[in-house]
Amino acid sequence: MTWKVQTLHRIGVLLAGLILATLFSSYVQAVAAGNISSEDPQPLVSAKISELLTRLRDNAEAIRTDKSIAYRISDELITPYIDFPRITRLVIGKYWRKASPTQQAVLVKEIRELLVRSYVTAMSSYIDELVSNKNLIEFAPSRYKFGDRKASVRAKIALGGRAPAQVQYQLYFRDEWKIYDIVIENISLAITYRTSFGEQIKHKGIDNLIAQLSERNRRGDVELPTNIRLPEKAAQ
Repeated sequence: MTWKVQTLHRIGVLLAGLILATLFSSYVQAVAAGNISSEDPQPLVSAKISELLTRLRDNAEAIRTDKSIAYRISDELITPYIDFPRITRLVIGKYWRKASPTQQAVLVKEIRELLVRSYVTAMSSYIDELVSNKNLIEFAPSRYKFGDRKASVRAKIALGGRAPAQVQYQLYFRDEWKIYDIVIENISLAITYRTSFGEQIKHKGIDNLIAQLSERNRRGDVELPTNIRLPEKAAQ
C-alpha cells in the first residue's frame, strides 16, 4: 500500500471516529437532568464536540508518547456508545444467521477491536491538527422529526488541507442513541466491509474470516475499506 493511500485511509478512519467520542455520554446525562426536551441527536453532536477537542488538547503531549492515553479516552467516551453487535450484523449480512452463537460472539469481538484500534490510531496520528483546527466541523441542518428512532447527523469535516469531506453518522434509538453506520463521501462503511468480508466468507467460510480478523488484530493492523476516497487536497 502506498504512502498516499495509507494517509487517505488514516484520515478516513479519523473521520469515521472523530464525532463518536462525544455523542452519547452527555446525552444520557442531559436526559437524566431534564436538560433537553428533544431526542434529536444533532444538538448534542454540535454542542459537545468541543469536549473531545478539549480532552485531546489537554492530553496531546502525553498521547504523542503514550497511545494508551488515547485508548483510555476512547474507552470512556466512545466504545460504550457504539452498537458493535448491530454494526457486526450489518457487516456480515446474510451470513450472520448462518454463524453459530460462538462464531457471532467472536465476530463482534474481533470487528470491535479492529474498529476501535483504527480510530484511536487515527486520533493519535492527527492530534496536532485536531487541537489546532477550530473550524474542523460544519454541521448541516437537522432532518430529525420528533419520534424518529433513526437519525442521520450530517457534517462536513475539513482535515489535512483537503476540501471538506461529507460525513453522515447513522444512529438508532433504543433507550439511547447509538451509532450503527458511518457514510463517508456517500460510501457506507458497513456495506463496504460487507462486500469485502462477504466475498471472503463465500469462498473460504466464516472461520477463515475470523482467523484473518484475529491475525490482523494480533499484528495491530489499521484498516479502512480501500474504496473510501476523500476529496483532493485544497489548492494553496
